[in-house]
Amino acid sequence: MPILRDVLRCLAVLPLPVVAALAAEPAIPSVSNPTAAAAATPDACIAPITYLPLDPAQVGANDNGTAALGTYERISPDGRFILRSFSGSRLGRVSLMELPAQGSGPIRAYRTPFSNEAFPVQGTWRYLVDVNGDHYHFAQVLREQTRAKPLFRAGMTGFYAVASEMPAAGDSSLIAIRSISWPQGNSPNDDQGVGPLQVQTVMVRDDGAQARVVESTSPQYICTQRNATDGSVYALPMLAIDGRELSAIPQVPRRGAPSMRVYGLAEQPMSKSHPCDLRADLGFMPAKAVFGFPPADGGAARLVYSDVGNVYVYDRALKATFRLDHTKDRVLASAFPGLTQDGRVIYAATWHDCANATACPERAGYVVIDPYQAASYRQYWQAQGKAPPKACITQSQVAEQRAAFARRHGIAP
Repeated sequence: MPILRDVLRCLAVLPLPVVAALAAEPAIPSVSNPTAAAAATPDACIAPITYLPLDPAQVGANDNGTAALGTYERISPDGRFILRSFSGSRLGRVSLMELPAQGSGPIRAYRTPFSNEAFPVQGTWRYLVDVNGDHYHFAQVLREQTRAKPLFRAGMTGFYAVASEMPAAGDSSLIAIRSISWPQGNSPNDDQGVGPLQVQTVMVRDDGAQARVVESTSPQYICTQRNATDGSVYALPMLAIDGRELSAIPQVPRRGAPSMRVYGLAEQPMSKSHPCDLRADLGFMPAKAVFGFPPADGGAARLVYSDVGNVYVYDRALKATFRLDHTKDRVLASAFPGLTQDGRVIYAATWHDCANATACPERAGYVVIDPYQAASYRQYWQAQGKAPPKACITQSQVAEQRAAFARRHGIAP
């Protein structure tokens, strides 16, 4: 499949700069039984790691009898929903998976009318978008599933598009959506998803029941002023949640080696000029680097990425990479991880539950991690001689985000 080929081609060409000595990681409790995730008080820390297995009878099974995972998955801001492509014959091409609150209860699944590699509009998830540009209200898809109808068609389309909602100053009924997509190569094999970058922004008027496009920029090539340093061919682009940055790997840079980099985009939604100023250079080539939410202090958003076997958070303020723990055997990350608004990392994976020497069944599902409780994060601050500025994500923070997301979309909490 093209997406897997392009990801594997860009994996870990250079060593991953993981901070802190990990040889003597302390044992961190996992939560295999979902009911064990509940804490005594709302201000208690969430579990460091929670494993949520899928039921093969619900989602289908692979040749080994393990629950089937999607190939491309995106995480909602509150971590409650996952938009999952390649869901298989049981659920159709694209499904919405609903994770339980606080790790208790089963995973629910909803069908959708979408084609593979449909995507959400990041930030609010107000809209879910099919690959042809059709935009649907998230809540309508959740309620009506395959019977949901599109509101309008707009934005970038094609292989692996991504979009983000931006604030439209001066009119609360206007919504700005900036989108970018992987370029389409002339060949379906080697150069699909690799090429110059294009961006488009549309302005939408939405009264809650109906929505229409009232203004749009044309698709525009960007970052051409960087050709002298980065060349014109990029891969694995990802848009920031607020639409004001992007991450991508220049494939044939004229200076230095290919590496994942972060570039700035125009602050104003309808601007036809983008600075593409270099904001960060990770110095190596991971799979797609996914943005977290911008911090409240206005600092740089963190990035999360995987190298198949492990998942990492890159803190741009500290210029440090933290490898996240796992407590199961042979954990294999699938698709791309996501960062929720409260800071959790969620990703699909397979793992083995090796409770004893004779039984070690393979499971597949979702892993929920608090990066502030990771051994590498705590060891980093210990090496600095300081206490970590944040000890953990609390149960109340998770509950607040879940409630806010439900209110925004008019759905049950």
